[in-house]
Amino acid sequence: MLKFLQGLPHAFKTALTIPDRTRWTKNPRTEPVWDDRNRIIARLIPPQSRVLDLGSGAQTLRRHLAHSCSYVPCDLVQSSPDCEVVDFNLGIYPSMAKTYDYSVASGVLEYLRNPSDFLVRVQVYAPVTILTYEPARVKPRERLRRLSNGFVNHMGQNELEKLFKSSGFRFREVGVWLGQIVYRLNTTSQKDSDVRRCHKDAEA
Repeated sequence: MLKFLQGLPHAFKTALTIPDRTRWTKNPRTEPVWDDRNRIIARLIPPQSRVLDLGSGAQTLRRHLAHSCSYVPCDLVQSSPDCEVVDFNLGIYPSMAKTYDYSVASGVLEYLRNPSDFLVRVQVYAPVTILTYEPARVKPRERLRRLSNGFVNHMGQNELEKLFKSSGFRFREVGVWLGQIVYRLNTTSQKDSDVRRCHKDAEA
């Protein structure tokens, strides 16, 4: 009951769309408890890959990647000089015209009010996106728990995977970490052509 009551203020802030700036400012300075998730993701990315980290936080993914990989972070808070400031809920996305080999969205989608827009827009950055998501479960107080964590969307696994398909992704489950599913998302052939065309247009 105490934990339930403690979660109410944060749940109300989330429901009222009040961003938790204190949390996001603290994250880059704190060793994340989800670092094992970054280890799983890093194992899915081969050496010499160009990686764009969408929602980089403390940037610990960087240290788990092969040394030959190039890594570019972006986040709501600028945690390093090379980190581009973004806010996906406000439609502020990375401005890089460069196409990467992989984009990573780890622990990001749950905090987005328009996840379908995000899934479409990230396809211009890389042909492969590694993404994690904690599907909502049908159980008492589940919605409150998610709101207390700052989650603003509450998709079940079937709903999430339908969204992948409608966004133009082929996908497969490649790992699980503490109830969070790790997905590899590939753009379809048509989407790959669109990515290359957008890239050429940006360079023109």
